[in-house]
Amino acid sequence: MQSSIASTERPLASSYTTRKTDALLQFVRPLLNVHRPGNLPNVFLFSLPRSGSTWLMELIWSQPGFKYCNEPTDLRNPYVRKHLGISEWQQLYSETSTDHLQRYFDGFCNGRIGFMNPKPLHRFYRPFTNRIVFKVIHGCEDRLNWFRDTFNGRIVYLVRHPIAVSLSREGYPTLPALMSNPYRQQFTTDQIRYAERICHSGTKLERGVLSWCLQTAVPLRHATDDWVIASYEQLTLEPEPILQQLSVKLELPRPQHMLNQLTTPSLSSRKSDGSTRRLLGAEQPFRSKQLVEKWRDQVGAEDERRAMDMLRRFDIDLYQPGNALPADRIWLSDLV
Repeated sequence: MQSSIASTERPLASSYTTRKTDALLQFVRPLLNVHRPGNLPNVFLFSLPRSGSTWLMELIWSQPGFKYCNEPTDLRNPYVRKHLGISEWQQLYSETSTDHLQRYFDGFCNGRIGFMNPKPLHRFYRPFTNRIVFKVIHGCEDRLNWFRDTFNGRIVYLVRHPIAVSLSREGYPTLPALMSNPYRQQFTTDQIRYAERICHSGTKLERGVLSWCLQTAVPLRHATDDWVIASYEQLTLEPEPILQQLSVKLELPRPQHMLNQLTTPSLSSRKSDGSTRRLLGAEQPFRSKQLVEKWRDQVGAEDERRAMDMLRRFDIDLYQPGNALPADRIWLSDLV
């Protein structure tokens, strides 16, 4: 009996300690940075989970004056819900969320909200900052230009092959909200019927690719020439043109800092499976090619065909069946 009691008490004590540590961290984090906005634009990096967004965020963070704000709209975080004043994914897509989002992001931009400040031991921690790179991978897919225009921002949109993303993700928390009003009004009746069928009876891979399509189709319709649209595949295989575009369009003064960080695994690499972690320790160019194409070992030809057919149904031409690389139009070239 004593053993049984002890076994139940240890998790409770551990949970209590974790809660106390988390509460202390949230109290201390706002004190770790003084942020005063400057004249240069903030950066809003939009992407999907498991697409290389943390890696790209950290490359931009290497630039002078920056701090990062990592996943400020992830409603699974109780502190996000508290500060944003929104608790349900569907609310995030409603017009009524506009005032909440404006107050919330104004708080970050003006230095009033700091619960997501980087910890001092992180590699580019700075006690004083004047720019922010926001990484948004959950929600607000229909608001990218609103963020740009409202918060003195520049948009970076990062994509990765939908099958690679779907195989890497553990779940799709926003999928029900994407299928609900008002977001569903972005799609035709046939597209919604098809999506409902996949939600009801599709495989995990098909639901993942469906989520990718719903999250990707809308931003692509609203893309403008001032955005930087880049792919994980090019960032892995041929990153220099992307870094050039970032330097020019985002007004980044030290591109060499980004080049120096290219081979450093991101903070999210611990979420990768064992084979990916081994590849991260391998030599280039073997590592780069395998990181881009390793998903092929997990998907048969028929499953790939069915998954990629979804992109056609949602009028997305970024990736084609049988090709791990994106369309030429988003493969960036060196600036002359």
